[in-house]
Amino acid sequence: MRNINSPRKWLLGLFFLFLISGCSHSLYMQGSSLAEQGDYDRAIEKYYAEIKANPASAEAWRELGIAYYKKGELTKAEDALKQANIIKPEPLSYLYIGLLSEKQNNLDAAIGAYSTALNLNPKGEMGNTLRQHLDRLANLKLQAEIANAVKNEKEIDVQSIPSNSIAVVNFDGSSLPPETAPLASGLAEFTAIDLSKVSSLRVVERQKIDALLNELKLAETGVSDPNTAPRMGRILGSRNVVTGNLIGLGKEELRLGGAIVNIAESSAVTTDPSEGKLKGIFKLQKEFVFKIIDNLKIDLTQEERDAIQKVPTESYLAFMAYCRGLGYARRGMYKQAAREFQSAVKIDRGFQLAQNRYQQASMAAKAGPGGELSFSQFEQNVENEAREERGNRGLERRLRYVLSNSGALRNSLLDRASQIPPQVDNYGRLVIGGNLDAK
Repeated sequence: MRNINSPRKWLLGLFFLFLISGCSHSLYMQGSSLAEQGDYDRAIEKYYAEIKANPASAEAWRELGIAYYKKGELTKAEDALKQANIIKPEPLSYLYIGLLSEKQNNLDAAIGAYSTALNLNPKGEMGNTLRQHLDRLANLKLQAEIANAVKNEKEIDVQSIPSNSIAVVNFDGSSLPPETAPLASGLAEFTAIDLSKVSSLRVVERQKIDALLNELKLAETGVSDPNTAPRMGRILGSRNVVTGNLIGLGKEELRLGGAIVNIAESSAVTTDPSEGKLKGIFKLQKEFVFKIIDNLKIDLTQEERDAIQKVPTESYLAFMAYCRGLGYARRGMYKQAAREFQSAVKIDRGFQLAQNRYQQASMAAKAGPGGELSFSQFEQNVENEAREERGNRGLERRLRYVLSNSGALRNSLLDRASQIPPQVDNYGRLVIGGNLDAK
């Protein structure tokens, strides 16, 4: 492999020839140029002409779909983009399928397309931006589901809710001192994580619970009340609801109690309280989890028991920082949340949950108020990605034209060089592959 900075004079001459060869564009390049000018009708004509000459050109089909998207002809755009993906699946095509699905308020299709794009490893910052946008859509979907469940609450048949479903609502830490009150959020989350390790249980997502809290405008102290739990479970679609209550015993000790509410039977079973020192809080939380499992009469496998015993961090200070971060994030204070999660990671480098939360909060902070990119902002990011991709493809096509028509290289050398197609790397450098020594 050699790049354009090779000292060989004939290669520099080839690059010069490449630069002045813009007078002869392919149909694809003409279409791209027209699309950049906003002349989508004429661009579409060029792309169709390119496709007629080269039906297997995934990029021509993709650009045709983007042009139709820009014109607002979403059905034609989708057909062209799907054809591009049949020939060669690429992140950009799926990104535009996601955009047009989102414009049509089809969140499931949009999430599916964006998830596929993410699995294809988009370049640069697009991966992080896409993850953030997927989180936004997932939250919107949850909010819609919760709003619909609340609206039709009286029609919900609790007997139809799976008996193995369980939700861990936010614990009540209101009686704790302000400096330790955030523990309630972290302990509820860790409890939900541990219960999700039991294969026979179906645990409700924590985000769904937060969405319901916002919909009903309930404080955490209200949702942890066993009297409120039946309604919570019915709306969440959970047969069992776990509540928790934290009480401080002096400055260094804590008591954790709770209840398991079965909404189908209208019954509640309280767990024996667990007591211990603050710095031994992980042992306390594990005891609580096993009491829940015992009350549910679940026989754990040894593998499940071992998995539950594992802790995401053994540092009390890292856990406290993590809990504070959860509180900030729930209130939309993403800069402060990111700072706390980063602090947790600095204390315990192996705290992967905190690392994941730090990345999410950092992206949300960059997005500005609300912590999310709007649809128009995300659409502009995708367009910038398309423009960069278009420019790179254009350079490659011009180089191919030079190699095949300029006479700068002998046929035998051209054959060897073309074994690896010329391309532009992530830094904008022209890369020519193959045996360029012609030996």
